[in-house]
Amino acid sequence: MEADTDMKYIQKQLGHGSYQITADVYAHVSSKIKKKNTERVNSRMDDVSTNIFTLFRV
Repeated sequence: MEADTDMKYIQKQLGHGSYQITADVYAHVSSKIKKKNTERVNSRMDDVSTNIFTLFRV
């Protein structure tokens, strides 16, 4: 997951019968994933704030 590999691809490579099996086994959230996703959310929020400010600037 940390390598941004698609879960469906991992499922097929490992021969799991369902996506859910793969997700249950391998989708734990590591500190690296938490940090990366926190940065993504913060970036999106900065974009939203900038757009709202620009839209309503008087």
